[in-house]
Amino acid sequence: MTDATDTPAKGALHRVRQSANRAAYDRDTLYAVLDACKVGHVALVDNGRPISIPSAVARIGDHLYLHGSNSSRLFKALADGCDVCVSVCELDALVVARSAMHCSMNYRSAVVFGRGERVAEEDKVALLDAFTEHLIPGSTGHFRPHLAKEIKATTLIRIGLDEASAKVRTGGPVDDKDDIELPIWAGVVPIITLQGAAIDADDLADGVCAPAFTLNGS
Repeated sequence: MTDATDTPAKGALHRVRQSANRAAYDRDTLYAVLDACKVGHVALVDNGRPISIPSAVARIGDHLYLHGSNSSRLFKALADGCDVCVSVCELDALVVARSAMHCSMNYRSAVVFGRGERVAEEDKVALLDAFTEHLIPGSTGHFRPHLAKEIKATTLIRIGLDEASAKVRTGGPVDDKDDIELPIWAGVVPIITLQGAAIDADDLADGVCAPAFTLNGS
């Protein structure tokens, strides 16, 4: 990955062209955006047709991981090493301007280009556990051990982060100077995602209580 002060060369896949002033190529910014997201849109060309499929994602170390069924069309293609693009985005606020054309959003996004690589069988259990911890923070040690048949039926894919970029917008509306004095409200409407109260499964055994990670989001 490029250094924090470097912009990728012209023609590089991960060079941000639109609103390039919002781009970031350093690892700290990229990793923070990826770590905030649990779902990515995985885009590739399959049998000559473009497809984009939402999938759970997790950054572990210097790779982005995805997992799915061995029978999945998407994961068969990824395991074969096809070119892939994964995008993620967290919406932080609606930005309301005095003109609808100047309304915007505050967001954190990232785009990763690369090729899928199948993870070796001996590495899958530890990485799948780390994946689950990313999706459900605080849940490590909560679950029964994986069954051998479950591990065998699961494809775990990793994608390097050498061709990736982040893009972030913050702040308020940017209106035309002539519109500033108009009697029209302008500002920022935060979008906040909260963890709700846990709901017991219908078939939960008597006496089993919700664990702490479902109560406080730790």
